[in-house]
Amino acid sequence: MKTYIKEYKNLGDLLFIENGDIVLGVPINLGIRISYLSYKGSENLFFEQPCEMTEELSTEEGWRVYGGHRLWLAPESDLSYYPDNNPINYEIFEDKIVLSQSTDPWLNVKKEIEISFNNDNEVILNHKVTNESCETKKFAPWSITSMAGNGVQYIPLRDVQEKEVFQPKYHLSMWHYTNLGDKRIEYLENGLKITHGKGKSEFKIGVGHPDKYVSYTNKGVVFEKVLNVDINAIYPDGNVSYETYMCDHMIELETLSPLKTVAPNETVYHTETWRLRKE
Repeated sequence: MKTYIKEYKNLGDLLFIENGDIVLGVPINLGIRISYLSYKGSENLFFEQPCEMTEELSTEEGWRVYGGHRLWLAPESDLSYYPDNNPINYEIFEDKIVLSQSTDPWLNVKKEIEISFNNDNEVILNHKVTNESCETKKFAPWSITSMAGNGVQYIPLRDVQEKEVFQPKYHLSMWHYTNLGDKRIEYLENGLKITHGKGKSEFKIGVGHPDKYVSYTNKGVVFEKVLNVDINAIYPDGNVSYETYMCDHMIELETLSPLKTVAPNETVYHTETWRLRKE
């Protein structure tokens, strides 16, 4: 594993992490996130929000998507959109990188992301959220990855087991702006295919639960999120462990942990694996 700091476009200084065929870039002055991902010399696979994009994917208070991977809490609320732009702390160990930031002043939690590698094409992200308030809270760590546009996402749906024949096979959550007739969406026999492109509206759907992994193919690279789902647990947003959001500029791949009742000073975890390969 090799690390170095280098300025990158409008994101300022990034801590770059190289391991085998993977390069990650972590901005050190823009909140806790990962803004750059390439595989075998590819372009950045993550969405990059241009400086001039002020009205869309931004708020008047100073929050911006920026692009890439971020750690949120579900369920979503107005408190999700605080300007998360403060410098982070990072520690470099022999086999991992630990990112952390000061306590979120709106949610009163402390967020950390631990980055490690399985091999030359797998990244392991361990997300940690600590309740630093004096009150018990109920939430789920929520990892959101904003991918560059013009790719294709595939969401395989979990096969129902024989003993579950009297239960619904799949369940989906829809948001108010979601159009089920959106031409960018294909409802397949055992999955969903979403082709990013401009549409008449935004699109968001929650799935409970996809089967094993979801994938997004773009720029000659297949990016997979390997799923770790507890089918007996209760998840946010209508009991969905995976959500995807699409607008004209990007598409987001989002995994959630089960809802947790979190006591003061208690920490909860959400682990996610990224797997990359050439198309």
